[in-house]
Amino acid sequence: MSTPLIHTTPLQNGTAHYVRFDSVTDFHGFVDHQIRHLTPENSKIFQSVHQRTISAVHQNSEWYGTPVVSSMDEIIYHDHFLGMPLMEKIRPKLSTLLERYIVMVEDQTFPKPKLEYNDKGLGVFSFDRAAMGLYRMQPTLSHTDMHKNISQMQIELDRDNKTTMIKNVFAHIKDSAASLPSLQLYITAGANANIQGDQLLYIGLACAELVEFMELRGIAVEVNVLFETFFKGSYPMGVVRLKQFGDPLDKNQLLLLSSDPRYFRYRGFKALIALSNYFGLTIPPGLGSAKPDVGKDFVNALGLGGVVFEQSYSMDAAVDEVIKIITMYTQKLKNR
Repeated sequence: MSTPLIHTTPLQNGTAHYVRFDSVTDFHGFVDHQIRHLTPENSKIFQSVHQRTISAVHQNSEWYGTPVVSSMDEIIYHDHFLGMPLMEKIRPKLSTLLERYIVMVEDQTFPKPKLEYNDKGLGVFSFDRAAMGLYRMQPTLSHTDMHKNISQMQIELDRDNKTTMIKNVFAHIKDSAASLPSLQLYITAGANANIQGDQLLYIGLACAELVEFMELRGIAVEVNVLFETFFKGSYPMGVVRLKQFGDPLDKNQLLLLSSDPRYFRYRGFKALIALSNYFGLTIPPGLGSAKPDVGKDFVNALGLGGVVFEQSYSMDAAVDEVIKIITMYTQKLKNR
């Protein structure tokens, strides 16, 4: 088991202790390893969390989202986003709320891609461009029946008998890498105890819409999830890279880690205990609290140049957060 490097940085009202994980697999491996090597004090806290979860399951609690869980296995081995049916219902509503703003932003800010053509095979072959100067070279005389048959076959198969007067038939986007700056996105996971289970779902749903919006416009996006809590002047934190620039988005992983109550309120709690233990801290029975804007404070303190999707527990709040991030990005474009 690898031992990630511990970093510290001062934040408002305390110090952040944090480690980075290059993948979700690394993060889960770290948590599972640490949970087997807890101090007696932190082990007692984890056992208490486990017992409270068992009691909540028996009471059909909606704290873990709906439909309510019927067994501990549904929590311990939960690895698929709980809100997929909800996502299909509210995605059109999210899109409608964002549509007018997005159209305005696209028209006013996002540069249209400029195509250049070449004859060196760079980019994608443009048949439409080649067709403008296309003509056939059909054989009209052959000396033998065999030659006639071969020529006829080539014509029918459309092989070896066409050319074009236009040579620059390969298209590529001019300066595509430099045209739009990339976006580093940080998502703060989870919520305080007073938030209902299904309210957590909006964070991930809106984040998925944001990433899709950006990447469809050629903007490279990196996605990181922040697991954090605060107690006694300390912010234990784990920074999990969920998506690198250029990688496809695993929507299930994004939604699961960032906003699934069934995941966060057991495996996420395990992570907070494991992180605290790794930093030599004893986590309190209530597991600390989530401070407002801690994600923004953390990213700003490190000078990472990223943007933070803070916790949002309603559709309107999540849409506002998406619009805020797009607005920040477009302002960055205008100031280049």
